[in-house]
Amino acid sequence: MAIITLTSDFGVKDYFVSSVKGAILKELADVTIVDISHHVNPYDLSEAAYIIRNSYEEFPDGTIHIIGINALSTPYQKPICALINHHYFICADNGILSLICQKNQPEEIYEITAYPEGIDSLFPMKNCFVPVACHLARGGVPALLGNKRTEMKQLNELKPIYRDDKYIIGNVIYIDHFGNVVSNISKDFFDEIAQDRKYKILLRQKDFSMTDITVIYEHYNEVVQDFNKEVQAFGRTLCLFNSAGFLEVTLYKSNSTISGGANQLMGLKKNDTITIEFEN
Repeated sequence: MAIITLTSDFGVKDYFVSSVKGAILKELADVTIVDISHHVNPYDLSEAAYIIRNSYEEFPDGTIHIIGINALSTPYQKPICALINHHYFICADNGILSLICQKNQPEEIYEITAYPEGIDSLFPMKNCFVPVACHLARGGVPALLGNKRTEMKQLNELKPIYRDDKYIIGNVIYIDHFGNVVSNISKDFFDEIAQDRKYKILLRQKDFSMTDITVIYEHYNEVVQDFNKEVQAFGRTLCLFNSAGFLEVTLYKSNSTISGGANQLMGLKKNDTITIEFEN
C-alpha cells in the first residue's frame, strides 16, 4: 500500500487540505495519507525543511512526500519530482529539497511537464502534485513525468560559527508548539568545540537582560533533580539537545497558552542569536 505525506502552510481552517486529500482518494481509494504538518509559517521554507527532514526518514522507503510550500510555478521556479534517499519528493524547485536532504544527493530529478493543466494553476499542490504522486503510487516510472535534470536550486542555511577560540554563535531556527526554541547548534558541533571546557549559554530575556545557563541536560526531567520537589521545577529554564540533535531552550512543563513559552519569556524569535561562551 502506497504512502503519501502532506506538508503545507495552509493551516486547517480552509478547504485546501481536505481538497488535496479528496483528490488523492478519488484516484487511489486505498492509499495511506499522512499529514506531516499544515501549520508551517507562510512561505517559510527553512521551517518546513526542519520539520520534514526530522520526520521523513521514519517512513518506509518509497514513500511519496508532497510539499506545498511556496509552490506556485514561475519562470524561475518549476515543479519537480526528486528521488532522494529512496524517498520521492514532489514540490516546487524553490530550494527546499537542498535544506531537507543536506547529506544526500538526489538519485533522480525530473521537471514535471506531464500535467500542464496543473502547473500554472492557483492550486498546484492539488492540480499538479497530486496526479504526480498518484502516478508514482501506482508504480508509474518517474521518467514519464518530464525531462530529467541534473540540478535543483540550492539554499544556504544559517550555520553556527566558532569565533575567537571562545564563542559558538548560533541562531534560532525553529519554535515549536510548546514555545520551545530550537537553535542550529548541533550536539556534534558543540562536542567538537567544547572539549570538556566549562561554558555558559547566553539568552536574551524579554527585558533585554541576559540569562546565563551553565548546564545542558540530557533529559527534560533532569531539572527536577536540582530542586527538592517537582513543583519547584515548573517553569524553570533549561537547555538540552532535542531528539533531532539540536540545542533547545525550554521551560520545564510550562503551558505556553497560559504562562508563555520559552520564546515569549526569553523574548526569542526566529533568527535571533544564541551564544555559548567557553572558559579558556
